[in-house]
Amino acid sequence: MKYWDRLRNYFYKRALEKRVRNLNIQHHIINLSDAKTIGIVYDSTNPANDTVITAFAEKLRGQGKQVEILGFIDDKKIDSKPGVTIFNKKNLSWTLAPQDERVDKFAAQKFDLLLGCFTSENLPLEFVTRISRARWRIGAYTENKTDCYDMMVNVSGKNDLAYLLEQTTYFLNQIKYDKK
Repeated sequence: MKYWDRLRNYFYKRALEKRVRNLNIQHHIINLSDAKTIGIVYDSTNPANDTVITAFAEKLRGQGKQVEILGFIDDKKIDSKPGVTIFNKKNLSWTLAPQDERVDKFAAQKFDLLLGCFTSENLPLEFVTRISRARWRIGAYTENKTDCYDMMVNVSGKNDLAYLLEQTTYFLNQIKYDKK
């Protein structure tokens, strides 16, 4: 890793820890059938991901769920897409931490579930998952990112969003708990 990247990562972690330190979030396990509000964060840089996420969100809405979507585009030009709240490189600090009212508003929502729908490192989206006030956060397993989620899904090295969503849905449907 280059010196500049190490320096940026150091300040990214400090900014993240500063934001997380003051959050008092009660995380509670919940399954997909009991979740009423769902937040989805995803990498919208690849247009194919838009199709997958839109179809998944519509499926959830068809089940009576309220779904909000936040996408990140690794670009400075595109700043809107229909049906999705978008932020891009223009909305990041030099440390890659999001600096946007829309991101703060999304993260402040108390979703029953937050789905981190990205399979490779994405610091801006990881920042959002960490500061989210969601009751239960789910995302792809990465050994050094366990603090981002309450539940992680091992995608066995597959960098495929549809597979991640399939596995996430499967495991969320398997959760049984006492609803006291």
